[in-house]
Amino acid sequence: MYQNYFCESDNILSMSDIDFVKSGLKASRTWRDLILSRCKEIGLEDLSYRPRTGMSAFGWILAHQAAVFDFSLNVLIKKKTPTNTELFASYRPGTDGSWLGTGLDEINAYYDSGEFSMIEWVKSASDIDFERVIEEGTAPKFFVGMTVRDVIANMFSHLSFHSGQLESLRRDWLQQKSG
Repeated sequence: MYQNYFCESDNILSMSDIDFVKSGLKASRTWRDLILSRCKEIGLEDLSYRPRTGMSAFGWILAHQAAVFDFSLNVLIKKKTPTNTELFASYRPGTDGSWLGTGLDEINAYYDSGEFSMIEWVKSASDIDFERVIEEGTAPKFFVGMTVRDVIANMFSHLSFHSGQLESLRRDWLQQKSG
């Protein structure tokens, strides 16, 4: 049985929203860079590589991580369109997971831009901005009722999920290579 140990009245931690987001961004970047480095060390640089399991392609996952920033900040938080509508449309959820030929430099620039924009937004945001609730009609049903703070926490979970996929993909590639 699930118990909610995180009641609103429990103020156990005292971390500012800016510190929380900086910490989350640093952790997400660290894991992504580590996995990319490990892929490069073993010779996995083919962005079209797709595991036997049918998981999304290497390049799709990397670009999708960047699209997660774009979606979280620009679509959900700011209620605007994505900053890079072409890449967002190509690597959003619901696509077939294929890499569409986008270069790693372009993918990394999209990721870097999203990360930078998120921290810039956080620096200027007020407590009211973080407490704003996502309303019906402005976002997919999954996000309706969440606070912006919850959206950001979900963003970090989403990025971590895909970092795990990248590691699984790396291991699959090693198994394929060793035959």
